[in-house]
Amino acid sequence: MAVAEPGPMSADAFLAWLAGRSERWELVDGVPVRMMAGAKQSHDVAASNILVALAPGAKRRGCRATASDTAVRTGPVNVRFPDVVVDCGPPDPGAREAAGPTLVVEVASPGTLVVDLTDKLDEYRRVEAIRLILLVEPDVIAAKLWRRDETGGWGAEKYDDLDARIPLPEIGAELALADVYDTLEPTRRLRVVGEV
Repeated sequence: MAVAEPGPMSADAFLAWLAGRSERWELVDGVPVRMMAGAKQSHDVAASNILVALAPGAKRRGCRATASDTAVRTGPVNVRFPDVVVDCGPPDPGAREAAGPTLVVEVASPGTLVVDLTDKLDEYRRVEAIRLILLVEPDVIAAKLWRRDETGGWGAEKYDDLDARIPLPEIGAELALADVYDTLEPTRRLRVVGEV
């Protein structure tokens, strides 16, 4: 569970304030919120597997795949830190935030799943640069991708087979679920009778 701290702050003030902190924080509606540390190993392995799998294609496209220390500004008083970001904006080695976050990935945790599926999803969908939002369950073979179309609308795609491959032409990559779950022992998602 996240613990709220006093605010309010703008995104710019938060990023400046954050430079002197070692704890994990996000800015939610102008209030710095300390994030829980100590994710399960399955969460961290899935996130690092995704980062490793996406980095070569992103690099060929002129983008950079980064881990959870890259900020994504989701509004004037909101800053999030996705588990993986593919930034296709201009490179700046000293930047603390993504200039052109094209893909954001959240690896679900029991304590964050509701926020990931509601608040964060809504915030990410409002960021013009973001074209792809991926949510991955680390302990169950399940991934959901939201993809922005040419008109700005969003469509959702579900992947729940270890042999599935997620095409990501927007960043010049393809993500195999077998790579996401490499060295993990996920369970298969339960299917409802009659579900196709």
